[in-house]
Amino acid sequence: MASEIIAEKFDRINLTENSMIAKGINSSDGSEPKSIDHRHKPGQHRKSFQRKPHQLIALREKSLKWNTSIESKDFARLMDEEDPFRSFRKMFSFPKKCDLPNVDRNLVKNCDEECIYLCGQSLGLKPKHLDQNVQKVLDNWAQKGVHSHFHGYLPAALSDLPGKKPMAKLVGAQEHEIAILNGLTVNLHLLLATFYRPDSQRFKLIIEDHAFPSDTYVVKSQIQSHGLRPEDALIAWKPRKGEYLLNEDDIINIIEEQGDQIKVALFPAVQYYTGQLVDVRRLTEAAQKKGIIVGVDLAHAAGNVPIYLDEWNVDFAAWCTYKYMNSGAGCIGGIYINDRFLSQHSSTFPMYQGWWGNNVRTKFLMKEDFDPAIGADMFKLSNPPPVLNAMLMSSLEIFEKTSIEELRKKQVLLTGYLEILIKHYFPSSDEVSRKNCERDRSLPTVTIITPSDPNKRGAQLSLIFSVPLSFIHEQFQKRGIVCDIRMPSVMRVAPTPLYNSFQDVHEFVTILFDIFQNREEFVDCSSDSETSWIDETYEIADGSQQQGQLLDEQNEQQRNLSQISSDLDSVDFIDTNSNTL
Repeated sequence: MASEIIAEKFDRINLTENSMIAKGINSSDGSEPKSIDHRHKPGQHRKSFQRKPHQLIALREKSLKWNTSIESKDFARLMDEEDPFRSFRKMFSFPKKCDLPNVDRNLVKNCDEECIYLCGQSLGLKPKHLDQNVQKVLDNWAQKGVHSHFHGYLPAALSDLPGKKPMAKLVGAQEHEIAILNGLTVNLHLLLATFYRPDSQRFKLIIEDHAFPSDTYVVKSQIQSHGLRPEDALIAWKPRKGEYLLNEDDIINIIEEQGDQIKVALFPAVQYYTGQLVDVRRLTEAAQKKGIIVGVDLAHAAGNVPIYLDEWNVDFAAWCTYKYMNSGAGCIGGIYINDRFLSQHSSTFPMYQGWWGNNVRTKFLMKEDFDPAIGADMFKLSNPPPVLNAMLMSSLEIFEKTSIEELRKKQVLLTGYLEILIKHYFPSSDEVSRKNCERDRSLPTVTIITPSDPNKRGAQLSLIFSVPLSFIHEQFQKRGIVCDIRMPSVMRVAPTPLYNSFQDVHEFVTILFDIFQNREEFVDCSSDSETSWIDETYEIADGSQQQGQLLDEQNEQQRNLSQISSDLDSVDFIDTNSNTL
């Protein structure tokens, strides 16, 4: 009977074949993945399980094999014992609960134990050997002075070069097509300054609606730098009314209709708010057929999901390294330039040039004319920062011990396990109407807005609650659980395969259930906060009146955030646990 109940709960989850991205989102033959009906029909043998078991179905099979329910703590422990990456966890520094702000020692059994850290989508954990690598760079400078530019550990002038090969492997590029430099926003500016050259015919630029604010600021300012107005030149790829996720058919239709006027499309690989994984290959092909230059923001994809920039034929891309790549806050970023552009150098490619982008063979001849370096390194402006590159190398050395494809296998299981437990313990807003909520306050809902299909997401699940978001986050903080919130209504939770365990996931859900069980009667059925932002006419280039309304909403959101901190007036820094990036 227990196994039948588990099977029933499992079959409610939407499953598709090939959950791991082997070569992009599409299947190996280039076609869309085919959906499989995994529901068991009476008298029918599940041959598909023996032929090609789904990654999530593997959890169910293990449950049956061990005669242990998926939702049990023993199941999580057994999964961790079989985890091929269990030793990787020891390579990272987990904050202790007692060192975190806002922890309530009365609610934590052992304050000295490691916290439950599910925030890799914001800031990855520190590799333990990072301190040693940074110290070696500092010692090299101390011992060699100016000679540390070209001698010793990670010589300053060359410190970015060792990371190029493993970085290129992570994003599916040739080594000369990438460069390690700057931060993400700076790199987006440099790339768009080079690739976004509007004219009277092609002047429009595509970006997704509700993009990360920095991306929006970049594209708006780039448009304005050419004397254009964002309300005329910016196309926002919006979810359909009442939905959270981007529909790829919609943007392809826009491309078909307005493609002759569009100069550049900047797509997210993984959308930061919803965790949706976009089919970059499909969108790139559709856009390039219309002569559109395609750029990709890989901020939430690099180190999270397999990326194949060359195979997808993307024109340019940029990413940060402090999220799933664990290099540290504010650490150095990366760019990709498709090889077909790198041999077409002109006086304005790249648009902005610097001495460190000059060919190394002629750099010290101190010529007045720019002689570009080979490959994407021509975009470099200044001396590589050896300390930041040492931090990055500390992470890349860990990635070199495996492959992103192997990590993806665990990630599908880990995030799938989180989804299963949430759906087991908590109804979603689709299952509980507002009317029922008014009558039955024992049914707080947890709605996952991230796609259920593993092909369309990475590690992150974005959750919306029918109870105040600030309350849930505050309760997590008190208990030493680290995740983050994104206004107006989302909590982002990302079990990261390099260092998170199945027991981490189980404890997270167990504590959430305990919070719900012991909560006061605070469910507000009168407001529909979880769908408020998607029904806004959120144009990036709105009129002043609507901008004023948005400003009022932002001020209200800031007031809500202040409730999360115990007393912001008593500290001289922002509560980074509440306001992560």
